[in-house]
Order: sequence, then structure tokens, then C-alpha cells
Amino acid sequence: MSEELPEGWARTTLARVCSHRSGSSKRIKGKLHAGAGPGRYQGFSASGPDVWCDTWDHEGQAIVVSAVGARCGRAFKARGRWSATTNTYVVWPRLEVIDLDYLFLHVDNEGFWAKGGSAQPFVKVRETFERPIALPPLAEQRRIVAKVEALLAEVNASKARLARASLLLRRLRRAVLAAACSGRLTDDLRASGGGAPGGGVPGGGAPGDELTQAPPGSPRGAVHEGDGAACDDAAPRLPASWAVRPFGALAENHDGRRVPVRAADRERRRGPYPYYGASGIIDTIDGYLFDGDYLLVAEDGANLLSRSTAVAFPASGRFWVNNHAHVVQPKAGVVLGYLEAFLNGLDLQHHVTGSAQPKLTQAALNSIPVPLPPPEEQAEIVRRAQALFALAGPIEERVAAAAARAEKLPQVILARALSGQLVPTEAELARAEGRDYEPAEALLRRVSTRS
Repeated sequence: MSEELPEGWARTTLARVCSHRSGSSKRIKGKLHAGAGPGRYQGFSASGPDVWCDTWDHEGQAIVVSAVGARCGRAFKARGRWSATTNTYVVWPRLEVIDLDYLFLHVDNEGFWAKGGSAQPFVKVRETFERPIALPPLAEQRRIVAKVEALLAEVNASKARLARASLLLRRLRRAVLAAACSGRLTDDLRASGGGAPGGGVPGGGAPGDELTQAPPGSPRGAVHEGDGAACDDAAPRLPASWAVRPFGALAENHDGRRVPVRAADRERRRGPYPYYGASGIIDTIDGYLFDGDYLLVAEDGANLLSRSTAVAFPASGRFWVNNHAHVVQPKAGVVLGYLEAFLNGLDLQHHVTGSAQPKLTQAALNSIPVPLPPPEEQAEIVRRAQALFALAGPIEERVAAAAARAEKLPQVILARALSGQLVPTEAELARAEGRDYEPAEALLRRVSTRS
């Protein structure tokens, strides 16, 4: 807050406007009800309002604060009849001086609370109660709360719209990849004769290759349910000019050349070469293991299933890779970008093992069936997909930037609210309306004298 307070405000402490007490040592979370029921009352533990009691200890409005643990300082509003368990503090506002919701704007901030301990942090309530807070007149407090709640509702609505836009953009990428590796993205190319062997796509490779020919006895132009060879879940029929081959037949694996380096050792070995992990570049180092054009594929991590970032990404030039990313090089007749697009569009849940730590083993990666068009069509698929992604990229960047700004807005709103910049002051309104008002300092003196 600023040094100079708005007109009518007063600087005070929580100790002047609140009282506090510890939660009941007789209320143990593990011995209380986990759900609501007839005759039960809300109970507050250090995690919030997550228990229920057969009797109640308190009635009225207060704030329950988590007293111990990594998230100590979290605050929760309590109204009506309720109880607070051990490992909490109950803060009772003097409602004739400070509005509960206005008080909550101050204390609903883990950083507001003085803390001690390291392995097991705890709240220092007495020290916190001596910290200064800015107190407006009571009517102004309520207007501030109403304005904050209205603005936060708008922020939350905006964040929901941005999240929806981000989801739609991710679905667009997936749809492009699904169309790419099922043949739909290049339907027109084959219809014109350009996609079949000998069609001569500009810039394409030599038509025909043993990799794109179906093995003897294998089906042509179809992907059967369970093959997992198409990017989307519908397993569509493939063009007659395409084949289905296991990933291991299309790329050379170089996992044996990977060398993990501990973070402490990398700290001493900073250098010009990128150091890759499961999600891309994570550091730099003073040496390299690979030199050339490779495709890296995440070997483990939650991202294999959540897909918040790409699971396959190219690496070129000189670089180092740890043991969390597979390193492969496409064979002749296979376009690196096509394998990248295929893997990033593929649902890997049937190929990944483990739940706590998902893992895509080398054997599992090599066994994934890949729908493979002729080389020249692969190149055209990559070109078209990249052109579509180039159109979506700036939109994604704007959505991400807007989402980042939206995440910061609540703190900006709160800072303005607690410094008197969000609504007209009670002093300004009183002058405009030709009436008197009670400044916060006068209110504090009056209530202190009465008590």
C-alpha cells in the first residue's frame, strides 16, 4: 500500500480490529465425518471446510486460518454454526469496525502471515496481528468488496473463455495431424495423380520405396481396429498407395549413445550445445553426443498422456541428449517431419506403461504401426501441416499472452482495492452528496471507547 492513505482511511493493526484463538484440540480431522448429513455442522481443518461435526463450537462470522504445514496461511470464511479443528486459528473480526469480506481481502494471502519453521512451517499469529493494515470507513469497505467480487467474476469468465480458445486450438492441431496421417490432408493430391508413385510432386523424392510397399500378405488401404496406426481414434481406411509399417522399421534408434548428466555437473559444464530431455532443451553443456538431423521422442513423464507439449520434436546440429528421450533417425524414403507429425497426433495411452510415471519403452515405440505414404506425399503432408500451424501459431501466442495477463489481474485488482484506487472514497461521496461521514480513525476511537 502507498505511504499516504486515502482521505478518511486509517492505519491500524489486526490486533485492534480482530481477536483470535486456536482451533479446538479436541477436534481431530481423522475422527470427524468426511461428508455432510442430517444434524451435522461444517468443520474447518487446516485444509479448509472438508469435515463435518455432530456438534458446533462457534456461531457467527469468522475466518479460519491454516496454522501448520507447507500451505499454512490459507484462509477460509466461516458463517453460521461451525467448528475448527486442531492446527487452525480462528480470527474473529469486530464487525462494527471491519467487514468480514474486506478483512478476507487482506488475510487470504499466504504471504500476509508471518511464519516460522522450515521443515514444518507454522503461522506466527501474534506477530501477524501487529502488522499494519489500511482501514477505510465501513461503508467504503463494503463497496470495495462488491467491486472486487464483480471484477474477479469478469476475470474468471475471461479466463474460462481463454481456456476454451486454447482447447479449441489444441483440437485444431490434433485434427490437422489426424487428417495428415490418414490421407485426408492430401486427398486432392492423389485425385490429381500427384500422390501416387510416379506422380511427381514438386520437390518430392523418388517415387516408390521398399518401405512404402506393403509386406507380402499385409492389407492395403485399411487400418484395422486396434492397429493404432492412424492419428485419430476412428481408424479410417488408408489410401491404396499407402502402407502400414512398424516404427522400428522406419527409423534407426540411437538410444545407446545417450548419456545423462546430473544438474550439478551441468552447472560446471555450461557451454554452447543444447542439452535435451523428455520435453525439449532443458540446459546447455560444453560437449555434444550427436551431430546431424534427428527426431527426439519423450521416453517418460506425465506429458506422454497429458500432451501439454509435443512428445516428438526435431533436433539438428550438435547437441546432447539424456536418457529421457529416444533418439531416432529416419531411414531413406522416410521424412523426419512426417514421423514427428504422426507421433504428435497419436494417442499413446495403449503404448505407454506405468501410471505414476508413464513410460514409452524403446520396444513399445518400435512396435507402433505407422501409416506410410510415398516419400513425395510425406513431404507434401509436412508442408501443408506446417502452413496450417503457421496460421494458428500467432493466435495461440495471443491467447497464451492474454491468459498470462489474466493470471496476474487478481493481484493487480487486490492491490488497487487495498490502496483506495478501486472505488470513490467515502469522503468524496459525502462531499458530492452534501452529507457527513465517519472517518475510519473516528470509528476506531468510538468503538475503543465503548469497549
